[in-house]
Amino acid sequence: VVRHGLMLVGPTGGGKSCNMKVLRETLGQLKEFGISGFAYEKVIVYRLNPKSITMGQMYGEFDPNTHEWQDGIMSTMYRLASSSPTSDRKWMYFDGPVDAIWIENMNTVLDDNKKLCLN
Repeated sequence: VVRHGLMLVGPTGGGKSCNMKVLRETLGQLKEFGISGFAYEKVIVYRLNPKSITMGQMYGEFDPNTHEWQDGIMSTMYRLASSSPTSDRKWMYFDGPVDAIWIENMNTVLDDNKKLCLN
């Protein structure tokens, strides 16, 4: 399993989302045209604005009253993407302002030890 994390940074309206869309569509079209290449696959995008929800909603949280774990949106997105039987590429696209707390937690998601550490 290969996990990569990339960050597009720029001002609002600077074309970051448009560049992502062009890249996604180009990779899919190259596959359709029969051109061989490692990355030439249809791309499915799972999009989330991490600043629009709480950390618990994003990653999941334990309810101390009911002693139940509630999966977060991100873990649900990852589970959905990983269970797909297609060869399509899956991109988790976190679209929104960068926050030091959630981006640090995201670093642990991409870390090789495969342990998510939330503070």
